[in-house]
Amino acid sequence: MAATLLLRVAATWPLPGLGLLALPDGPATALAGYPLHAALALEAVLPDGTRHPAAATVEEVTRPETPEAPKRGLLLDVGAAVSLPLGTELWLVEVTEDPFADLV
Repeated sequence: MAATLLLRVAATWPLPGLGLLALPDGPATALAGYPLHAALALEAVLPDGTRHPAAATVEEVTRPETPEAPKRGLLLDVGAAVSLPLGTELWLVEVTEDPFADLV
């Protein structure tokens, strides 16, 4: 299976106990085909080319100023030492039953 670009990071927020929420720099149409909370195995490619394996779930965020337009993003489990700068690309590596298995 060829890797698929899911989104380019425009903003991130650490959510203690949950992970790192990453929102896209535009419409994340590649995420539309996945149900909410679907678990995906990813690779985060930082702007400097550094690569990190990750697992994430598909999430949806609604903002008070645009309640009619929810935005899809990813809630990542990439480890405490990794931050995702603007422009980081999140690529789908594979869809598996347990994408978190290889992170231990």
